[in-house]
Amino acid sequence: MLVYKGHYTEKELSYYKGMAEKNGISFELASEEKDIIYYINCGSADVSKPDRNSDPITDFEYVGHGHPRGFYIEPRGNDNYKSFNSEKFEARAFDVNANIYLYGCGQGLTGSALHKLYPQSTEPNLIDNMQRLTKETIVGYSVTLEWGKSLGSFVPYSLGLSVCRGQRKLNKALYS
Repeated sequence: MLVYKGHYTEKELSYYKGMAEKNGISFELASEEKDIIYYINCGSADVSKPDRNSDPITDFEYVGHGHPRGFYIEPRGNDNYKSFNSEKFEARAFDVNANIYLYGCGQGLTGSALHKLYPQSTEPNLIDNMQRLTKETIVGYSVTLEWGKSLGSFVPYSLGLSVCRGQRKLNKALYS
């Protein structure tokens, strides 16, 4: 399990580490984008311990903020995030039959589908780029972005709206 430190508290990080240990999964903490890249490509955030050749990735799941063009890591404020695409991941780091699941905004969108929604978009697409890493199917999930332009969803857009409306009513009742 690789966790990007970001703004997690020590208590939260301790919880994730405990869950990894409980399930027999190694735990690595990344503090920077390069730590993530090293972990994927070398098998450790510590580049001096490369063992990915003997231990290729067979299951890869990303859960976090994202966009059809990349993984979001560090919030910069005003809903702006530092991001990176997977072109930095080396194909040799992945087993040819790896299972890849992406849970982030718009990450189930292919380049052609993205171009239909955003014709001006010409940047590399994340899921299309991830296709080079495995012969197996890549499953990308998405949430709704930009005022109702649905990009596929594991959280139905209508549910998201009802949760927001309910939260507004609750806030109004609490703070009025």
